[in-house]
Amino acid sequence: MEISINKTTGSYSQKYTQNYAKQQSFKGYDARPLKAVVMTICDAKGKSFDIIKQMSEIGQKEGFRVYFTNQTNKLYANLDCIKNFFKIGTFSFSKWAQDNAVLTPDNRVFQNWNYLESSFAKRIASVTKAKISDCERSIEGGNLFFVKNGDKNELFIGADELITRIPEFLQKSYGVSKVIPIPQADFHLDLFIRPLNDKKVLVADDRLTIKELKHAVKSIDKYKSGNPCTIEELKTLGNVQKRLLGVLKTFERDVKNLKNPQADDVAKVLTNNGYTPIFVPGRIFYSVRNKNKDDLVHGLNYMNSVVHQKPDGSLVFITNKSDYNNICGITGDISQKIDFDFEKMLIKSLKPYIKEQNIYFVEGKNNRIAEILQDEGGGIHCLCNEIPAGIGR
Repeated sequence: MEISINKTTGSYSQKYTQNYAKQQSFKGYDARPLKAVVMTICDAKGKSFDIIKQMSEIGQKEGFRVYFTNQTNKLYANLDCIKNFFKIGTFSFSKWAQDNAVLTPDNRVFQNWNYLESSFAKRIASVTKAKISDCERSIEGGNLFFVKNGDKNELFIGADELITRIPEFLQKSYGVSKVIPIPQADFHLDLFIRPLNDKKVLVADDRLTIKELKHAVKSIDKYKSGNPCTIEELKTLGNVQKRLLGVLKTFERDVKNLKNPQADDVAKVLTNNGYTPIFVPGRIFYSVRNKNKDDLVHGLNYMNSVVHQKPDGSLVFITNKSDYNNICGITGDISQKIDFDFEKMLIKSLKPYIKEQNIYFVEGKNNRIAEILQDEGGGIHCLCNEIPAGIGR
């Protein structure tokens, strides 16, 4: 699906080029120390190399390795070597590294059935000396999270997965003590929740996003009434306010008409199973009407993230830089005046749990990640096959 955004109003237009439901599929863990992530993105646009470069720089700073693999029998960590693949335009695996193989907490790798003859599962297995297994009934990774409950591993899955699967089968297959179906608020779990540690789970609450947008609009009025402004400054602030209102109006409409389960439905299930839901303004989407449940196309999605636990127990949160500050004309100067931009919106909501300096917004060259999110339905979590530390030791 190709998505374009009206840069004046923030509204979307759309053109179908492929089945949206087949574009997204990736797996994840709750917040654990990461040993490494493995990436495969190597498309024709060299801008994507900078996504790997940024992840590598974050990994070097925060204490995990970043590997790249192509259709070879090797993993690469050296950025100069990786960049060569982009120069020659080598064909690669699908960019959705989370989709191609699933590493379980008991150190097994489930191969996606499309990759039974590929070397990708072997590359993942080589990092932890894992055993490779075929699993015809494996769950698409984005609809799955391994979460810690004391010394046990439990499994969050999208509730739709139980239409054709038995929980006991999943427990045995994935080596978990319990299977917890989460209301299918979006196509996959990692588009609307993100487990942290200590049984805390971030949940995208669209009401909070709307509240933040309304507050931003009012902040512009407050600033103009309380500060002397030049004609040019008033014009600039007026344009920003108009664009924010366009985003707000479009998003309010889609949230109001959304047929999918809501944040409260998700939170109820989490609470009943002993987890603590934390509501955050985590996404802005456009609804694509479907028969029973809407498909959502995201212009902003902070939930689709990689989370790493440092040795001191603090968390590192790596997510996607959106294009909305640019769309709405919010510069650093304007952000300071109205105390709002879209990244600040997330940073403030995570303040009790994650330090600001530990929150990263990956973008790539010319904000390539925003293109991938809007046009192809995935973000940084989709691009990184997470390998927790301790597995395989």
